[in-house]
Amino acid sequence: VPSSPVLLAAGATEGIVLGSIYVLIGAQLGALIAFMIGRHLGREAVERRGWMDALAKTKFGGWLLDEKTSQNRLMAAVFYCRLVPGINLDALSYVAGVTPIATWRFALATFGALLPYTVLLVAIGNQLVKLGPTDLILVLLGILFVAAIPVLWRYRATHSARV
Repeated sequence: VPSSPVLLAAGATEGIVLGSIYVLIGAQLGALIAFMIGRHLGREAVERRGWMDALAKTKFGGWLLDEKTSQNRLMAAVFYCRLVPGINLDALSYVAGVTPIATWRFALATFGALLPYTVLLVAIGNQLVKLGPTDLILVLLGILFVAAIPVLWRYRATHSARV
C-alpha cells in the first residue's frame, strides 16, 4: 500500500499531531519488523544462495557488509536512502537487517528520515479537508496531472522511439 494516501487520510481524520503520531508508530514498527526479519532470516538465506560473496565484491556491498564499517556511515546510508523518493522502504529495511548496523541506530535513522515527510503529508491531508468541494476537486486534479507527467513522458519516449 503506498504510504502517501495513508498519510493524507491520517491528517484528514486525526489532525496533524495525532495523525503524525499514529503514522510514525505504524511506520516505525513496520520498519523494525522488516529489519528484524532481515537480521534473523535474511543473512542466512543470502549466504546460503551465495549472494553475500557477490554482493561483498560490489562497490557499495563491500562496505555495507563489512563488520568494521562505521556505524555512523551505515546510519547515514539508512537515513539518506529513506529520503530518496521511489526507493522501496520495505526492501531497505530487509537489506539493512543483513548489514552490521545496530538496531537502535537503524531505528533512529528511520525515525529521523520519516519524521519530516510524515508531518508534511499529514499536514497537507489536514488542510485538504478544510477546502471547499470545488477547491478540493481542483487540487486533486492538479495532483493527478502532476502524477501523470512521468507516465506520459515515458509513453511518448517509447512510442517516438518506434517511429
